[in-house]
Amino acid sequence: MPLFNRRVVRFLLLDTLVIIGLVGLFAAVNHAFVPRQSGLSERILITPEPSGAPNSSQASSVIPDKIHVETAPEKSTEIEETSASDSIDLKHLRAVKVKVTTHKIEMGENYWTIATDNQITIYTLIGANPNLPFKASINQALNILSRKGVFHAVGKGETTASIAALYKVGEKIVKDENHITWWKRLHEGDVLFVPDVRPVRMPKEWHNYFANRGFFGDPLATWGAWTSGFGLRTDPLTGEEKHHKGIDLRAKYGDAVYAAASGKVIFTGVSGGYGNLIQIKHAQGYISFYGHLSKIYAKRGQKVKRGTLIGRVGATGRVTGPHLHFEIHKNGKAINPLPLI
Repeated sequence: MPLFNRRVVRFLLLDTLVIIGLVGLFAAVNHAFVPRQSGLSERILITPEPSGAPNSSQASSVIPDKIHVETAPEKSTEIEETSASDSIDLKHLRAVKVKVTTHKIEMGENYWTIATDNQITIYTLIGANPNLPFKASINQALNILSRKGVFHAVGKGETTASIAALYKVGEKIVKDENHITWWKRLHEGDVLFVPDVRPVRMPKEWHNYFANRGFFGDPLATWGAWTSGFGLRTDPLTGEEKHHKGIDLRAKYGDAVYAAASGKVIFTGVSGGYGNLIQIKHAQGYISFYGHLSKIYAKRGQKVKRGTLIGRVGATGRVTGPHLHFEIHKNGKAINPLPLI
């Protein structure tokens, strides 16, 4: 081979090796500086059924027993209790993108129906009425907002940045919603609107309600209506005013009844005015009652999960028609079930 050809071959081989080296170096640098895709920040894990659980003919998985949510660590918003001095003076409202109307509660209405009718949430209702009493009353006046969110009365030393941090929103949102600029600054006593957030201050009864809500599920799994509430009522058989220890849920004869929470069955059988009754003992000193049943599937001593089929609606005991009597005791005392559902 001529000398010229050998030099050309050597040059091409050397050039090829250099190119391969550069490609490898580029790949290594790219791998070092391009971050890995992070995993999901939230994973929902449903606890599997334990061995020995009732078979499909005895149980229904209408409501999962436990849903464990793992999230990245995050500083939670502290809920503070409102006081009698907390109030909203609409004359100092800075918001320009929300409308406020007044509504007086009428017969048959409650906070939830009013919120639904106005396409807002119970949180918005509380956020617009910081001293909202836990029990509604006829002719009670409410501030109704045209959008979901809350009012915030600016306190001493507060800034748009601190208010934004309190509700975990961007400072620009607070400024834009309330027309806050360098020539129209924030002042103590101003009333701001913060959109799409929940209140961070509410009466103690509401705070306790939301803290306990969800411990029990609907024993009918339909989220239907209740026909008689907890407390004093006119006895449908005698006409006398008596204390009603639970709530009566509207249902048809034979409708399925489920365990409202996980626990251990401590009683099944006939019990006076309850008729056919099931009692389940739960954590934290709770016992749930399911009365007037037509059929009982659960057995005493059985451990049941939330959503386990335990019986059928009936009209046994002291009743005027088929329905489910649902009752909850806390440390031996009957309490209102509604705040826990």
